[in-house]
Parts: sequence; C-alpha cells; structure tokens
Amino acid sequence: MNRRALVLVLSCLSAIAFHSAFCSATPSTPSDAGASGTVPGPGVPEATEEPSSPLSASGSMSFASRYLFQGNDYSNGKPVLNPEVDLSAGPIGAKLWVNHDLDLRVSNEFDFSLLHEWKTKKFSFTTGYTYLWYPHRDGWDPSQEFYLEASRDGALNPSLSIHYDFDAGMGTYTTFGLSHGFERPIGTFTFGANLFYQGHYYGLSGFPSTEWNVHYEKSFHHNTLTPSVSRFVTWTNGDFRDGNAVKSAWLFAFQVGRDF
Repeated sequence: MNRRALVLVLSCLSAIAFHSAFCSATPSTPSDAGASGTVPGPGVPEATEEPSSPLSASGSMSFASRYLFQGNDYSNGKPVLNPEVDLSAGPIGAKLWVNHDLDLRVSNEFDFSLLHEWKTKKFSFTTGYTYLWYPHRDGWDPSQEFYLEASRDGALNPSLSIHYDFDAGMGTYTTFGLSHGFERPIGTFTFGANLFYQGHYYGLSGFPSTEWNVHYEKSFHHNTLTPSVSRFVTWTNGDFRDGNAVKSAWLFAFQVGRDF
C-alpha cells in the first residue's frame, strides 16, 4: 500500500479513537426524576442504565456475477468478491471496501472512506472522503473524492448521491434512486431503480445506464442475508457511444452481513 493510502487509514483510526475518547470522557447529566416523574426519596438508590458503547462495527461479504460500476464492466464479465468492513463512533465512521477478481485471483481495488452521518426528521445525510487504490490494474492511477448522499424515508424513498473526483478522475458521478419495500413474515422484498450520470468523469459526460433491481433481505440474530438481481439498461447518449458505449447486462449478487 502506498504512503497516501496508509496516511488515510491512520487518519480514519485516529478520528474514531478521538471521538470515542471524547464521548466516554463526557459525563452524563443525572436526571432529577425517575420514569414516573417523581424524585427518588432519601436512601432510595436511583436506577442506572448500562452505558452503551460508542463504538460499533459491522462487516459483509458479497459475491457478484461481475463488477459493474454504473453499468461499466470492470471485471470482463467474471465473478468477484467484495468484502467490506465498517467502523463507527457515533456519527463518525470509517469504511474499507475491496474488489477481489476471482478469475485473476487478485484484489485490484481498495476504497478507504471516512464519513459523517446525521438525520433530521425523515431525511438522512452522509458526507465523506474516499481514497481509491487500484493495485494490479495497469494504467489505473489512485484517486480521491468527496461525496454527499441524501435520502428521504417515505413514498418511493428517493435518494441522491454526488461524488466529486478531484484527482485522477477530475469529474463527478451521480446516482438518483427510487425504491419500495414490502415486509413479509419470511423477509423484506425491495424493488428499486437507479439513474446514473457522469459529468466529465475521466473525460466522459452523459448517462452511462439505468439499473432496475429487486432484492430480498432476511435477518436473524446479528446476521443478514441479501440475494439480489439487477438489469442494467443502456442507450446511446453524450459521450457514451461508439467505443465508449456501455453494454446492457445482468448482475446477480449474494451478500452476507453481520453486526458486531
């Protein structure tokens, strides 16, 4: 791993450690009244709650029939594994995502992210920074980006993510999504659609594809199973034509996740 990637990882861990230490060092304000609204009398011990840990972690492993990024095939139609590790301390989080090419038997992408999440009423927001490293990919230079994600709970659960690559890519890529879930005793079925757009990203502008997907989610204990299927549909527009045209494709995936 090169020096910039190492500095980013150390920065992520330092930020999490600092936030955790700050949270644990901040004393909690005692309540004057119990749950019933009355003040405990002399000699009556107050009920205390077990403090929850400010740190949380989760991980997942995904198998995908190919690596599709906004419809672009980065694994030549061959299957990949995508392990992911997430750490958080309150609203601050760090993430590592890896792409492992099963045909070439190499891990050729590492995405290191540092992020901040917050919610207000039905809206959720995430801002973050990602360092992208591409070993075993000739001609692929490491890059960096800032991003903003926003979503709203409600009808069709609209979401919008905007990524600005200020390094090798020198452009933006955007995803607008809609989805609707149906909860059943056997699990949750979700149908969704995504529209992708790129603005001068690696010199290309236009709509590379749309994605139409359905996935099923079943949780038990601290584990989650999520099989899914997607259809990426493309058309000629902007710079996505001739040699830069993106082919329509199917994507099948299966993910196993766990909270720690």
